[in-house]
Amino acid sequence: MRQRARYLPEQPGFGARLREIRQARGMMQAELAGPGMSPAYLSRLESGNRPPTERALAYLCDKLGVPAEVFGQENPDEAAQRLAVVLSGSVAEDADVVPLLLENLERPAEMDPAVRWQALWVLAEAYRTQGDREQEEQTLRALIAVGAEIGNPRLEVRARVQLARYLQACGRNREALDAAGTAHAVTAERAMPPLDSARALLVLVSLEADAGRIAEAAAHSDELLALVAELPARLRVEALWTASTVRIRQKRRSEAVQLLEQAMSELTCTGGDLTLWLRLRLAVSWLYLQMAPRDLGGAERRLREAGPAVELLGSTTYQREFFALCSYLAFHRGGDARPGS
Repeated sequence: MRQRARYLPEQPGFGARLREIRQARGMMQAELAGPGMSPAYLSRLESGNRPPTERALAYLCDKLGVPAEVFGQENPDEAAQRLAVVLSGSVAEDADVVPLLLENLERPAEMDPAVRWQALWVLAEAYRTQGDREQEEQTLRALIAVGAEIGNPRLEVRARVQLARYLQACGRNREALDAAGTAHAVTAERAMPPLDSARALLVLVSLEADAGRIAEAAAHSDELLALVAELPARLRVEALWTASTVRIRQKRRSEAVQLLEQAMSELTCTGGDLTLWLRLRLAVSWLYLQMAPRDLGGAERRLREAGPAVELLGSTTYQREFFALCSYLAFHRGGDARPGS
C-alpha cells in the first residue's frame, strides 16, 4: 500500500507559529476550536506540548486558510508580517488589501515562496470580492505556477480547484472541466488527504453532471461518498448534496432523498449556516414532491421546518421557492398553501 507523504512541522516552532497566525486573525482559541479539535487540545498544540497530527494540521490549514508550510516558518520576515496584517482584516472591507499585497509581490525574490503563495491566494479572493474577473484569473494561474515551483501538490490542487470554480462561474465549463480533472488526477496520483481529494471531486462531479456526463459523474460521486466519514461537517454536507444531485439525474430519487436526509442530519440550524440549512430542506421537499408515489408527509414536515428560516432570512428568492413548494404541496394534498395551516 502506498504511503502518503505528509508535511508535519515540529514543535515548539509549530505552536508558536500557530499562535501567531491565530492572533493575527484576531481569533480566540475557542473560535479556532470546533468539531475537529477541542480547545484543550488546541492549547496543548500552541504551548508545544503536543506534536501536530496529520488530521490536526489539515483542520488548522482549512480553518485558517493557510498552507501547511507556513507553520514551519519561525521568525517571519517583513513580507510575512505585512501578510499577517492583511489576514487580520477583511478582504471585503479593507481598501488597502490589494495595494499592500501587490507591493509585496513586486519583490518575489524577497518572499518565501509559501508566503508568496498565500499572498496570491488572498489577492485572488480580493479580486473576486471586487468583481475583477480578469485579474482574478491571472492571479489563480499564478498560484498554480507558484505551487509547482514550491513542489507542493496540495497547493497546486487548491489553486486548480479554485480556478475550476472561477471558470464554471464564468460559463467556461469545458476549461473548468480540464482544471478540475487535472486537480483530481493529482490527488489520485499523489494519494493526497481526503480534504483535498473531496474539494477536487466536488467541483468535478458538478461539472460532469452539468455536461451530461452522468456515468462519469456517478463514478466520481461514489468516490466522493467514500470520503465522507473523513471530512469536516460542512464538506460532508456538500459531498452528500452533490452526490444526491447525480442520483436525481439518474432518476434514483429515493437514494437522492436518503443522501439529502443524511446531509440534514449533519447540519443543525445552530451550526452557523442557516442558509445552507434552509436550502437543504427546500431541496428535499422538492424531491419528496417529485417521487412516485409522492411523499406528501415528508414534504410537509420539511417545509414546516423551513418556514421560520424563510421568514428570518427575509430573502425574496427563498420566499418565492418556499411558497411555490407550499402551493405544489397544497395542490396534491388539498387545503391551505401553508404547511401546518
